[in-house]
Amino acid sequence: MALTAGLAKDCNPNSGGIQRIALANVADITAISLDSGTSSFIDTITMSGSATFFEFEAEQDSAEWRENGELVNGSLKYTQEIEMFLRKQNASTRAALAELGENLCGMVAVVKTTNGQTFIVGWSPNLDLERPLKLTTDASTSGKELTDLSGGTITLAAMSDVKAFTTDVDVFGTLLP
Repeated sequence: MALTAGLAKDCNPNSGGIQRIALANVADITAISLDSGTSSFIDTITMSGSATFFEFEAEQDSAEWRENGELVNGSLKYTQEIEMFLRKQNASTRAALAELGENLCGMVAVVKTTNGQTFIVGWSPNLDLERPLKLTTDASTSGKELTDLSGGTITLAAMSDVKAFTTDVDVFGTLLP
């Protein structure tokens, strides 16, 4: 592929951070499709039956989505990661962390940034759902001092052949329970 255009500087605010994260089981997604006019964003996410995405509310300013690309043997590879801190050491947090770790078939995430952009992570048009997000690390802590947070920092990761796509699907309004 050759260059076809440049990129102008955008002077709009560019704040970091994640506003919302939702995850769905790969088995619950029947189709994800790109807009046929531009192929630059996802316009449809079809779920199986009454399946939904599940929102994970991380501690404020503790969630991050990263995407690192590299060229290996002439092929592009993008490693997509979501890291978030889920607060408290209790039965609910333990159960959620266990479900994430035991989900060996994988997940797809919807990540909404504080800039208002929503990305689909763990899917690509060429690989479809073959390389979804899976738990790579789970580090739980009680904290040491009275003011330390207790809970777990988890990292979910997927490998893709392209950068993550944006979407205008209202996942947080229509695909949550």
